[in-house]
Amino acid sequence: MTTSNVGALSCPTATLAFDGPPGAGKTSLLAALVPVLGDRCVFFSEPNIKLANGPQAPIHPGTAAHTLWYLRSERLRMAALPSCAAAYNAELVLLDRNHLGVLAYCFATRHPDAIPYSKALGYYSQHIAPALPDDMRTVILQIEVEDSLRRRGRHPTHPRWQQWYDPDLLERMSVFYREHAPELCPRPPLIIDTGPLDRDAVMTIVATELAAAGITLPAHVATADPQPPIDGAFAIPYNATGGAAVLGNPVTSAFPYRDGQMQMFQLGSLYRVGDHTHPWNPLKSNLFTEAIS
Repeated sequence: MTTSNVGALSCPTATLAFDGPPGAGKTSLLAALVPVLGDRCVFFSEPNIKLANGPQAPIHPGTAAHTLWYLRSERLRMAALPSCAAAYNAELVLLDRNHLGVLAYCFATRHPDAIPYSKALGYYSQHIAPALPDDMRTVILQIEVEDSLRRRGRHPTHPRWQQWYDPDLLERMSVFYREHAPELCPRPPLIIDTGPLDRDAVMTIVATELAAAGITLPAHVATADPQPPIDGAFAIPYNATGGAAVLGNPVTSAFPYRDGQMQMFQLGSLYRVGDHTHPWNPLKSNLFTEAIS
């Protein structure tokens, strides 16, 4: 783990998590924020089970085992958040999803092997809620099902993403984020209906939320290129990691980040220092070994 400006800060000024149904604009916002904030922030990609291997991977296949992996990953991530943020001396911790994402899935799915929502909620109450930072701010991005499908081209670019284009699943997720998610946040969330708004308008609202937490942004934060190419330095590692089936498509160009270079993708980020490239994870890998216990 590399750090920057060691000793400058003892704790982050703010922790901000973005969540919401597919197509609401979460990834686009983070793709604009992380490059402009640079070393002022420490960024957590959403947990990605396809990047887990060895002792980090779930032992059993199936929807229930995978969902439990995501629940446990959230517990471990929240528990490690304060010490990790301090190690990076970050003003701001940015989270691409938190516990709301896996709870939304449990609420919405009708898969026969799924963990019941009541059981997932019980796990959250017992193991995740006590570890949530009291000052964690949550931005819930809302969008209507039709707008979600339209923004994403109505058809997945890879068969793995097919379920996220099911209108019934999306509608149930929308119900969760409207009716249940707000009460599962440590403090009242900022809720933004992104359907009628362009990206600049959404960014302006988010900038106001950050300013309230003491984090200033440049006067204008450019929205990310909607279809950036895969940087040449990351092309081989991207394909070796699994390409679009694992990481999705790129959402940023390569940019300087914490003594190296990073390129963000829909479902993870690649980080390069010198000749070594690996999926970005600000936590030491052994912090996730408990996810299979």
